[in-house]
Amino acid sequence: MPHFHTLTIKEIVKETSSAVSILFDIPKDLKKFYAFTAGQYVTIRTSVNGEELRRAYSICSSEKSGDVKIAIKAIENGLFSNYAYNNLSAGDTLEVAPPEGNFVLNTDKGQLRNYLAFVAGSGITPVLSMIKSVLENEPKSTFTLIYGNKTSDSTIFKSELDALAKQFIARFNIKYIFSQEEKSDTISGRIDKKATHYIVKEKFNHLNFDNFFLCGPEEMINTVSKTLREDG
Repeated sequence: MPHFHTLTIKEIVKETSSAVSILFDIPKDLKKFYAFTAGQYVTIRTSVNGEELRRAYSICSSEKSGDVKIAIKAIENGLFSNYAYNNLSAGDTLEVAPPEGNFVLNTDKGQLRNYLAFVAGSGITPVLSMIKSVLENEPKSTFTLIYGNKTSDSTIFKSELDALAKQFIARFNIKYIFSQEEKSDTISGRIDKKATHYIVKEKFNHLNFDNFFLCGPEEMINTVSKTLREDG
């Protein structure tokens, strides 16, 4: 059973019309319990309308930052996600268990690796932590992100990702895919077999990718995984 600690919300930001990010204030005496590897998650325990809820959310901050920050996307009939979006404020408290999970990226400053991630919607959360950690901790490595959403405005952390792309112009590549919007320098549609093949065989065929990370709906993960195997 996880051991929960009561943490105060240091900052809460509405990232889109349906998603918020929450930064926790970690007391010095608890810092060691909340050290994490990029990709891990924390479990939140709270009560809403008298019902105890537990929800797991991936950490989106970098390892080096020392911050524990998560993103929550409000979904239809989502009891806690809607409560978090509409009711939580800085200064409120939540019970938070220490980080866990095996969907991780371990960095090594001496390594030269090319990473490729296919992500849809709120699947960006653990991968954003991976991106930041690679850019900060592996100066020889590159990271390429393929990020699918309905529209630009519904894209969680878009401004932060764009800023990272400008800061690390030679090491961080982004290709957005929008299913309900057409914009220049983006792909229209979904992350499917055609889009995956285009990314690895045409758009970024100059990169020899070493590691792949997929995070999103099961159908997308299965399609991309199968296509990557077919493409060798």
